[in-house]
Amino acid sequence: MKLSINGEDVEANYATLGEWADVELGNANGIQGIAVAVNDNIVPDSQWVSFALHDGDKILVVAAAQGG
Repeated sequence: MKLSINGEDVEANYATLGEWADVELGNANGIQGIAVAVNDNIVPDSQWVSFALHDGDKILVVAAAQGG
């Protein structure tokens, strides 16, 4: 299936956002300071394991940054 991850098109075979997070982020249970949106909708990390991915989905990963 084709996914767009932070604007980059990739071929991937992940059934769920949790599978994707395990491989790409190293943790399907969420990572503190990281938010993930699929098709412009934030997906709470508690739902990553069961959130189904589909061909053409757009995943956006945002990391919180400290400022001052």
